[in-house]
Amino acid sequence: MVRGATVVRIADQLTRSPRGTRSRRARPEAVALAIAGLLLAAAFAAEPLGWWGGNVHQWLPPLSAHFDPALGPGLPLAVAVAVAGVRWGPELAQTLRWRRLLVLTWASGVLWGFGLALLRGWSGGIVAPLSNDDESLVDVPRVDDVWETLRVYTDRILLTAPDHWTTYESGHPPLPLLFYVLLDRIGLGGPGAGGVVASLIGSTAVVAVLVTLRRLGDERRARTAAPFLALTPLVIWLVVSTDAVTLAVTAWGIALLAVAATTAPPRRRLLRSLAAGVVLGVGVFWSYGMVLMGPVAVAVLLAARTWRPLLPAVVGALGVVAAFAAAGFWWLEGMQVLEVRYYQGKGRLRQYSYWTWANLVVAAVAVGPPVVAGLGRTTAGVRRWREAPPTVLLATGAVVAILAATISGLSKSEVERIWLPFLLWLVPLAAMLTGAHARRWLAASAGWALLVGVLYRTTW
Repeated sequence: MVRGATVVRIADQLTRSPRGTRSRRARPEAVALAIAGLLLAAAFAAEPLGWWGGNVHQWLPPLSAHFDPALGPGLPLAVAVAVAGVRWGPELAQTLRWRRLLVLTWASGVLWGFGLALLRGWSGGIVAPLSNDDESLVDVPRVDDVWETLRVYTDRILLTAPDHWTTYESGHPPLPLLFYVLLDRIGLGGPGAGGVVASLIGSTAVVAVLVTLRRLGDERRARTAAPFLALTPLVIWLVVSTDAVTLAVTAWGIALLAVAATTAPPRRRLLRSLAAGVVLGVGVFWSYGMVLMGPVAVAVLLAARTWRPLLPAVVGALGVVAAFAAAGFWWLEGMQVLEVRYYQGKGRLRQYSYWTWANLVVAAVAVGPPVVAGLGRTTAGVRRWREAPPTVLLATGAVVAILAATISGLSKSEVERIWLPFLLWLVPLAAMLTGAHARRWLAASAGWALLVGVLYRTTW
């Protein structure tokens, strides 16, 4: 009881601004936003000013985008969702029954995402992202036999292979390709249908985040964060993106782990732990980088104050690895060949000294100002990390994963979408900014997303 009271007291200190201390408590947010702004300006100026050789090999560095303003048919929908979310979202998040809140958050996020995508119309916003020659759909007609595809998958990764995969498939394990093969077989082939299905699946990740926080005893902050999750700028890269499915798979794997960690009956805990491991293992076969969900998983166990689900979860994940190995695809070999392939392309051209910090600037753009400010507030406010609330622990795990990814040198640019599975766990930090200005922060999040969506045509 004493420990629980301490956690609540820390949370109250983080989320309130008592009279007479408001200016002092506003400083961490302002400092975080100022640092992010200065780094963003430096990242944009690097190429024009000739820093790092004058070419950092991106369309609009540090963003993977083009400056291409658009005010398409999705604008009224996006504005309507934003206005409604800012006006009624915070109140409904506190008063609705839990299941209704989950449904509303998901539905709002779907409308918000498609509204932003349709700023460029159906063709430009929904069809185009999966239509280019570097995407998975190009390789779908080449898959006649799934088992044979798995057996020869690694042989087709390198650019020197006569029948090499597209850029996306070369950089990922087989599951994204097999996902679109399945959609094609059931009559949902093509970039339009594939994009809609991937986006609908990916949008469920916000529900997984809320479920995780509630299971770990952080419902108050989960409710506060719900409107920010619904109106997050991340949907710009979620709709339409294959990485959206990776996001959903890993988020639900973390949610299952939280459920297992808070389940008392041993048999149920064992089964749920195995299931969590299987789902997280599947995530690793969507993207090699999802091994870095490990710190987020550890954060779940720290928040639940138990390690009991760890071994069964590891067994479940290794079971997935063994199944793919038996089918002909060995994950470690694929990862090793991918490193060679990465440096056959733009990976060898993009300067490590620029992208190690510019990646973090891109991440700040993707999550939006309230999350950056919330990170500043959290960093300044939490003194005893062992007693930090689950929201903070999960975000810390995501930060560790992000830092590991950028230090590795295998995430240089395009992290707006590559890091979606990590960035989503930072969004609840906006809950640390609640109080009299909650709606202003929510409006800032929505406004930032609209600004980016209108001004820039994102690419991959």
